[in-house]
Amino acid sequence: MAYELIYTSAERGLRPGTRGFCTVAHTQGMPPQQIQLLEALSAYKNLYGVHDTQEKSEPIAWSHITSNLVGRSASIVSRVGATVADHTGRSNKLAHHVLLQQRERPVGGPAWLCQQAGFLREMWDEQPHLISEMKEVPAGDCEPAPATAWEALTGDPAYAAFLPNAFKAGGDNVTVIAFAPGTDMLALIAESLALLEPSLRWNVTFSTYFTQLAVGASCAWRCCVADSDTLRDARRNPRITILDLTAPLPPVPTGPLAELARTGQRTTTPRIQVPKPDDSDKPKKFVLMGNRNINQLTLKPRNLSDPKR
Repeated sequence: MAYELIYTSAERGLRPGTRGFCTVAHTQGMPPQQIQLLEALSAYKNLYGVHDTQEKSEPIAWSHITSNLVGRSASIVSRVGATVADHTGRSNKLAHHVLLQQRERPVGGPAWLCQQAGFLREMWDEQPHLISEMKEVPAGDCEPAPATAWEALTGDPAYAAFLPNAFKAGGDNVTVIAFAPGTDMLALIAESLALLEPSLRWNVTFSTYFTQLAVGASCAWRCCVADSDTLRDARRNPRITILDLTAPLPPVPTGPLAELARTGQRTTTPRIQVPKPDDSDKPKKFVLMGNRNINQLTLKPRNLSDPKR
């Protein structure tokens, strides 16, 4: 069970005196500092106008971040995206955040959780209210499968290994992925994340539409729209790795994760069976025994159980 918060533009917010972009619902008993953090994570930058023909290509910011403001063991899974015009006819957004503790994380990982139908809301047509019950988090895992989304975009499913390879090379390093509006970035992130061992998936933070980083938050895989100011800023930072999906791609990744992305099957190293030694292979101890004829010497095995040895 987890806390949740919903943020959008409304005539009246949940807190008395609030209107416009504000919180319209959150779990009852949620600590104020957590409410403030999730509100700060609700930023969204529209690419098109509310009546623009390209409005359906507005990116969706599916994300998993961690924040030192809620503790290292807590995760925040979110969906922030454009929604129907507000009561004034202006562009609107809907942000739905779920705050999970470590014990509530499903094995499938944060991207798998984002893909579960109905877990994160796309629409809001209710009156502001407190949510009386904690949110139930589905359990489950993602079975290995060929990276079909990466194959459709790049021609080779092995490109799905680019991000997890970068993560294993340095988990704290930032990787920026440049994309064109209309690209299903959640499908790509989910396929890349599924290549990692289940124990590592919740160590990866990401945003499928990154525009800014909230204070105290961490985000390692940052998907940025091509030619955006965010991408231009990233290019000036030599410590950031950039994968531009709108330009000629780097060499195809290699290694076990690349093969897993192609085949959907993990390669395992066969265990070497070591034969169990029998008693005949054990070295024997010998003592030199002399008889009365000093010229005759014999080697006689000593009985190791003999108490006189």
